[in-house]
Amino acid sequence: MERFMIKKLIVISDIEKASREVNFDKGLNIIIGGNKTGKSSLIKSIFYTFGCEVKFESDWKKLISKYIIYFSYGMNEYCITRSTKIFTIFKLSGNSNGIIKVQETDVFHDYSRTFMDILGVSMDCLTTKGKMISATPPLLFRFQYIDQDIGWSKIGESFTNMKYIEQWKSNTNKYVVGFQGEDYYTARQELNIVKDKIENTKVKLNHFNELLKSIDDNSKLPDGLNNEHNYTANNSTRLLFEELNVKEKEKIEREGQIYSLKNLRYEKNLELTSIKSLVKELEDDHTFALEQNDTIKCPFCGYDHENTMIERIEIVKDIQSANQLLKQLRQELKRIEEELDSLHDKKSQEERRYKLIKNEIEKKQDATSIIKTFRDEGKKELLKNGIAEKNKLETKLSQEFGEKALVEDKLKSFDSKKRRTEINKKLKSFFEKILAEVNVPLSTIKFSDFVQTLNKLGSELPRIIYAYHVGLYLYNLDRGRSVFNFLVIDTPNQQGQVLKNLQNIDSVLRHLLLEEGQVILGTERLTGYEEEASTVTQLDYERRCLLAEQYEHHVNVYENLYRESLE
Repeated sequence: MERFMIKKLIVISDIEKASREVNFDKGLNIIIGGNKTGKSSLIKSIFYTFGCEVKFESDWKKLISKYIIYFSYGMNEYCITRSTKIFTIFKLSGNSNGIIKVQETDVFHDYSRTFMDILGVSMDCLTTKGKMISATPPLLFRFQYIDQDIGWSKIGESFTNMKYIEQWKSNTNKYVVGFQGEDYYTARQELNIVKDKIENTKVKLNHFNELLKSIDDNSKLPDGLNNEHNYTANNSTRLLFEELNVKEKEKIEREGQIYSLKNLRYEKNLELTSIKSLVKELEDDHTFALEQNDTIKCPFCGYDHENTMIERIEIVKDIQSANQLLKQLRQELKRIEEELDSLHDKKSQEERRYKLIKNEIEKKQDATSIIKTFRDEGKKELLKNGIAEKNKLETKLSQEFGEKALVEDKLKSFDSKKRRTEINKKLKSFFEKILAEVNVPLSTIKFSDFVQTLNKLGSELPRIIYAYHVGLYLYNLDRGRSVFNFLVIDTPNQQGQVLKNLQNIDSVLRHLLLEEGQVILGTERLTGYEEEASTVTQLDYERRCLLAEQYEHHVNVYENLYRESLE
């Protein structure tokens, strides 16, 4: 995974002819605003734009017509717009063609699948109706947000569009800590591919078993057929049997052709995925090169390399070549699909003719006698070829079962007690550190699927939740770059809060200044870290969060994304 960072939020109200822009950077970002200044609504808008359903104040939902969120993932810059249920994803950098519209859709799961592809998330989920889908933004980001309301009484339940997913808590708990992360879901996909291969081989093997049984059964003549006359067939029946023989061979050949094409399609799709990954790496290199001077220090090997216009042009040429190869592969895949469709049509026609011939033979009085003639004239060859092909398929099936066993062993390793213990221990070390700073006893710690159980009530509960989220955030920072390198905290209203809770929230902020990550903090009061924060946004007036000054500019920004983008 790469580093994920939110860059900017823009909300636009066409009703009020007003808008608001909030910029973010790495490290700590603070939004200061009292009650009814729009602080929480702005913070909720971040996740709403990504597709996480949140509980807005009714006025806000009526006012805002367009949302824009800018973010980076790795070396690439992206932007998502949301208007009611329509999501549009734009790629802003990492290509030589300017802005590219990646997708525009009002189908939430189609949008989610594209967004997960951008983030390199392979996690798949099953809905309560039995439909397999990709992970969705609310599932992915459930631990990245403490909202002002439910977020201080429950962990990871701030979004409302998660509960239609089977085992949504358990699966995301394990994913966010890496117990069953990307490697696990990649292995699951490998297992599904192997299972498909096994099923295809079984179907073919069953076909040959049925064919060989049919040949064997048809070779056994009833008693009493010892008169030469009984072995003589009339011409029409003989011709039918000869055609049946041809159709049987065509059937076998067609299955082989279809199987070969399916294998070729699988190989071409692997090539396509590999080249897409290469293009992304080249685009990242090009973006990185553009940001550097004429001499560049490689972030991997540490050596200095020339970074002149010639080297940059060479990267662009490589990108163009790779894109041309992608185009060719897509054309080949299209041709393969067309050939498969044609073969399936031929197979259907041949099967209909095969059944018709069998029915005709069954009507003939001398069908039994002709079997002897048919057997003598070529059935031995068919039997020999059938047995040879059956042996090949049995060997292939055995190899595929071996491959399946290896992948299953790999999957089991992701569920080992030793691994679970190691992750729990490491996560607890970060959690303990923060618990101690917010004055909560360490005996409070009790994990269930890597998430703190909440048995305590009273003033300690918000501190436990806060400590867990911060501990998990620091744990993931320690693991390296990932989509979990950010945390958004909307502190509870001062009214009704124990002063100790509010002071404890501020005391931990020194851990959230790390530039390897990003924290967005919404607060009603000064924290003492404003000078050390990367950005500070001040909201001074009640119900005047939106401003008229930049409305026209922001509308133009929104419209230009659509005007200037390429499909």
